[in-house]
Amino acid sequence: MFQRVRVGRVSEEVVKQVQEAIFSGTLGPGDRLPPERELAEQFGLSRMSVRDALRTLESSGLVEIKVGSNGGAFIREPNFDPLRETLSSMLRSKKANILELAETRKIVETAIAGLAAERASKEDLREMREAVEAARQALAAGDPNYGPHSVRFHAALTNGAKNHVLNLTVRSFRALFADVLEKLLPTADMAERAISDHWELYKAVEGHDAARARELMAQHLAYFEKKVKKLGDNLFKA
Repeated sequence: MFQRVRVGRVSEEVVKQVQEAIFSGTLGPGDRLPPERELAEQFGLSRMSVRDALRTLESSGLVEIKVGSNGGAFIREPNFDPLRETLSSMLRSKKANILELAETRKIVETAIAGLAAERASKEDLREMREAVEAARQALAAGDPNYGPHSVRFHAALTNGAKNHVLNLTVRSFRALFADVLEKLLPTADMAERAISDHWELYKAVEGHDAARARELMAQHLAYFEKKVKKLGDNLFKA
């Protein structure tokens, strides 16, 4: 998996190679790195140099070091807290406003919808369909809170785009929009609109109609944007 290190600050080169394996998708969340001794052999370095590199990777949040019989160095789920906190701080300090965030979401997720129509797997489509069905069942049972089902649908759609950068971007501010959905106090009418929009989006993605998927997403988020406008910047007041 890794190449022998020959020059430079050796621990930094180890960090670089592990980062590249993570960012390329060779290593994913939950994957376990080879044992320290094996890594030292692969890199052609001392175990001390490998240990230093692992500490750096741990401090940067890329790996988690576990002890015990089932321990080792494991790739962590990406941490979106720093970017989310930055966005939240910008909103609170008036350096950005909620409509700018909604506008950004519309731009990004419209592109995602088109890509998903071209790339989504059967599993992605199944997850989208099940999210819509779950929302329908909840509404039929008298629960208009479609927020969790909306998050599930958009997550499946985003995964279907098969673009890691877009996925990271959307996930970084998804929690902010979860707050928005909660404060919108969803009604049955809003839930019905969201369910209808999501179903049409699902059909466009299933039919590999990228142009239609982009159009539907733009319309869907324009409706959401109008609702957000009524909340204004008061949503993120401390």
